[in-house]
Amino acid sequence: MLYYYTMNNPNYENQIKQTMGLLALNTKLKESTLATYKRMVSKLYYDLGAKKKIMTLSANVMPMCILNTQDILKEIELADWKDTTKKNYISLLCSISKAYAGEDFAKNTMYLDYRKAFDIVKASNDGKQDKQEPKENETILKDLSLKFLTKNLNYHYNKIRSPDSKDIESAMLYLLGHLHIDQVLRNEGAGMVMTKEYLDKETHPDTNFIWLKGRNVKMLVIRNNKVRNPARGDPAKEVYLKGPVNTALNKYLQILKNIYGETLQDIMPLVHSQHFTNSSTSQDGSENISSSHYSQVFKRVWGHKDLELTTTMIRKLYAMDVRDQYGGNLLKEKEACEKLDHSQETHNSYYILNWD
Repeated sequence: MLYYYTMNNPNYENQIKQTMGLLALNTKLKESTLATYKRMVSKLYYDLGAKKKIMTLSANVMPMCILNTQDILKEIELADWKDTTKKNYISLLCSISKAYAGEDFAKNTMYLDYRKAFDIVKASNDGKQDKQEPKENETILKDLSLKFLTKNLNYHYNKIRSPDSKDIESAMLYLLGHLHIDQVLRNEGAGMVMTKEYLDKETHPDTNFIWLKGRNVKMLVIRNNKVRNPARGDPAKEVYLKGPVNTALNKYLQILKNIYGETLQDIMPLVHSQHFTNSSTSQDGSENISSSHYSQVFKRVWGHKDLELTTTMIRKLYAMDVRDQYGGNLLKEKEACEKLDHSQETHNSYYILNWD
């Protein structure tokens, strides 16, 4: 409904475009933060503008949609949102109004209204942190660590030590383990491809891929996932793969060559069903496996039926490893959020499990 409304209401799109242009021009926010803000702006303008008519989504220039400070703040206060969500949206409104006011922001009534509300909600939230109760299958995470799981991948490596190995299933599970420990992905691997050349975004706007630039130079490119939408103009996430995950990739490519010959295709699926035994899906090796099948395959990465972990469980384990290692270090928490590709609200509310 949100995207339908966006595409069919030019005033709505215009307000979002002007807001993001204002923030980009008058703040020093990182591109990743601006991308997060764009998603928040879209939701806030939709909820309070399109649905409840609290905001005026007109064709007029900024800041028409956020002038109605008291009604907007009242609506946020009454919303069925977590305290951290309310704080984050009021913080967003502070940033927008401050950017609009410019150097005289300290005298701007609109900014002062939002700033006062932010100080109040922040004070009430200090010392509180929403925590997620672990699901039944997540209780195992209490006694696990990423370091332990990394060692556990030797179960697969021992099967592919030989340079002549053709055990493609073990090589793939070994690679997936390192890829998810290193980059804490969601299920993006299901539709991912490996490519010899960097894929042009105009030709492949929705494709997630690993660019095999060289033996020791490989780049992970995420263009489309739960929080990144190319149609919305979200930037891609690009990360060079180093260390164990690069080594695992080289091993996998060598085994592919052992099976199919030295010349590999220019674009290859990262995972497809013919590489796996006990598969209930089509054996058409020319296509990537589905997201649901990827989830089933991933449960076999750790080599034991008692360690049938999901990609989300690995992400939560990473979040808690960072917390346990660095305590309340906000910089490290922010870096973890950027790596996990989610907001700090999501991080603290859903990824930090409550063992009490």
